[in-house]
Amino acid sequence: MLHFAFAIYSIVFSVLSGTLVVAIILLGYFSWPSIIAAMIVGAILSLPATYAVLKQMDWSKPDKRHAAQKDRWYIR
Repeated sequence: MLHFAFAIYSIVFSVLSGTLVVAIILLGYFSWPSIIAAMIVGAILSLPATYAVLKQMDWSKPDKRHAAQKDRWYIR
């Protein structure tokens, strides 16, 4: 589950941080400390968002429809 968390976190972090940085720039704050602060806030807000996405995923048992198909050309 941890590798899914890293993958989802990277996507959520990129989206949230980018959105916050664009919002900060549109508000007129062009200084580096404000942009870095927006990125830090995006990183912190990405943690609970990633956790919420992972909780929505079904981890009980694998779905047979998504399993690898048997190769019909395999000769034993």
